[in-house]
Parts: sequence; structure tokens; C-alpha cells
Amino acid sequence: MFRKAVTAAMVAGCLASLAACSNDTGATPGNSGGKSTNISFAYWGTNEENATIKSMVAAFEKAHPDIHVEPNWIQSDYEQKLQTSIAGGDAPTVAAISNTSLPSFFSAFKPVTVDAGTYYSQAVAKAGNVDGTDYTVPFVAKSKVLAVDTAAFTKAGVPVPSGTKPLSTQEFVTAAQKMTSGSGSARTYGSAPLWYDGWLLADGGSYYNADGTKCTMGDAAGIRAAKTVVDSQKPGGFAPTTIAVQGQDMFQWLTEGKVAMLPDFGPWNIAQFAALDTSRFRLVPMPGRGEPMEVDGLGITKSASSAQTTAAQTFTAFMSSDPAAQNLLASKTSALGVPVVKNSLSAFKSAAPKVNLQAFVDAVTHAVGTPYVKNKVQIESTFSTALDSRTAVGTGHEDPATVLPQLQTKCQQMLDATK
Repeated sequence: MFRKAVTAAMVAGCLASLAACSNDTGATPGNSGGKSTNISFAYWGTNEENATIKSMVAAFEKAHPDIHVEPNWIQSDYEQKLQTSIAGGDAPTVAAISNTSLPSFFSAFKPVTVDAGTYYSQAVAKAGNVDGTDYTVPFVAKSKVLAVDTAAFTKAGVPVPSGTKPLSTQEFVTAAQKMTSGSGSARTYGSAPLWYDGWLLADGGSYYNADGTKCTMGDAAGIRAAKTVVDSQKPGGFAPTTIAVQGQDMFQWLTEGKVAMLPDFGPWNIAQFAALDTSRFRLVPMPGRGEPMEVDGLGITKSASSAQTTAAQTFTAFMSSDPAAQNLLASKTSALGVPVVKNSLSAFKSAAPKVNLQAFVDAVTHAVGTPYVKNKVQIESTFSTALDSRTAVGTGHEDPATVLPQLQTKCQQMLDATK
């Protein structure tokens, strides 16, 4: 949803043994008691993603004919429109929200119960937690991998990366440098531009310490990450500048041989990637510790009535953990992301059997969790804007070694002010 991208509350009993409780579609059957409830569900996405979500809603309604779900597909400015509807007293019963944006929305949601044992990744299970309380149940994971052109590696005499073992960050840089050649319009690069936030995590850094009480992006790891990003875009560097690629399709550059590696490759590109020559193009793990993972969850808004809340709990449980829904997250034409329950991973990988989709699954399994930080969106937006304007991570010219400690101090002041 942003990058510019729950556990089920009422599933005791059947969730422990889906095979015993499900009907012939694999969906957990409802028990209406003769009553019917209407709920609404707000979400974002492309045309293909909208079709996928509608198919999941249809599977739910088939399993629970006593509950009608009205899809509310918001095609643009999702968060702004969702915020407006909440403020105006017209909130949907259930809303999809990214864990990266949840700190700005959780006050509009009711607490939910999340059973961490339902999910194969602890980062997924904790994604909807704000200050010790769960406000969303996991719906879909959006991990990142590295897409590579093996022909570029062979030509440069560089070993092709493993599909299971990530390169170290230094191995990535060395390979990218060796695969960069030419000049002007004929120049080919070892990598597409690096994303600072992603590279920071991959190279061992972080925005905050483990409990979210201290800003840490200005320490040695943060400075090192920024220097790598800046150096990669200098004349003679291994990546084009962000200005040079503005409006350009980096996936197209990969297929044309203009870049050898495409970091930050998300699962929504699976169908497009599967159409390529898989003997030449491969998916492998992101270097180092990998990149930050977005987890989209489902929250039940506070305006929901008692009957709607009960129905919404059934709906979010189904979407979060029932294979009848989770198996539909990826197909040959579209992929919302990676399933959050283990039983649906085979269906996910079957969407593109010749592609190493296990790399996405491994990235979910080993994802590094991030702590809850109050005013996280404002703090990180302020930091990113300043970093981009002052250093060559963006359009500036100052030395990251000077700028980052200053920005860390500002971050700490903003963080302390929330206490």
C-alpha cells in the first residue's frame, strides 16, 4: 500500500482443528441462529487486488450466509478518506490498515485478541500491537526480496546469490560495483537505488532501540548506511541517482539489463516477474538482515454495534486465519502479499511454481520486528524530510556524519515529548 503500501478474535475451537470444523470449501461454517448482520469493509488496492479481496469476501459469505459484507474499495488517498469517514461518524465496520500507519489510527479501533501461535512469524503476530494492546488482526504480510539478473553476474564473473542464504551487505556492495560499467546512456548499474530505511535495517541499524525509548538512527550503523546510499549514487557509483530514475520503472530497467539487482522487490510484482525467463531472472533474499516488512491488519472500528462487532470478529478471524481466504491471497494474475498462516503457504507458492517465492516466506519468518513508538509517523516523516533535503540521500549536499547525529537529537526530543 505505502512505500510509494488479525489473530483471529473468535476462533477458539474450530481454529484448533480446521479440517474437522470446515465444510467442503475449506471454510469454517457459520452459525447464524436465524439472524442476519450487515457489516462494511474498507480497503485499498489495484483493480486486480480489489478482485482478489472481493473473492475472499465471497468465500466468507458462502461460509457465513448470516453475515453480509459490503466492500468499500477506496482507490486513492485511502488513509485520508478513512480518517475523514471516522471523524465524520461514518466509519466502516472493519478497516484494513498497515502496521506502519496503525499508530495514527489505533484510537479508532476496538482492542482485539491475537493468538500468536496462529502465525508462523512473531513479527506478524505483533504487528497490530500498540503499547501492549492489539488493535488489528494480521491479514497479509508484504515482505521484500532481491530480484537479480543472473546474466549480469555471469558476465562480471560474480557468483550468483543463493536463493536461501542472503548476501552480506558488503558482498552486495562489492557485487554491485563489479557489475557496473559503461558511461552515459549506455551505463549499466549493479543495483537500482537503495532505500535508506531499508538499507539501515539490512546493515544492522534501526530507527529506535528495542523498547522504542531511544532514537538510534544517528549512531555508527545509521551513518554507515547513509554513506553507502550516498556513495552508491555518486559519479562512478553502482546505482543511478534517485533524480535520474524519477518516473522510471526499475522493474523495466532490470528486464532490459540496465540494472543487475533490484532491491525492495515486493510480492505485488510476482505475476509480472513470473512472466520473465526464470532461468535468467531470480528472486533471492535481501542482503544482511533484510528490509522492514509491512503487515496489513484488520481493525474493528469503535462505532460498530454489538451485533456488528460479533460479526466483524467472525469476519476478521476468517480473513486472517482460514485457508479458504488466505489461499486466495496470491494467484497467477495478482498477489496481495504473503499469507500469514502456515497452512496457506503451499497455495501461495503454487501461484508461480518456477519462481523462488520461498524467499518471500523466509523474509516473513525472519523479519525484524519494530517497537511501538508514539507519534511514529510524525517523527519518521520529519526525519526523512530533513535527511533527504540536507544530504545526498536525497537532494542535499551535507555530510551524513554531521547531519544524522543532529537529526537523532531532534528525534529524541520529539520522542521524549510524547511521554
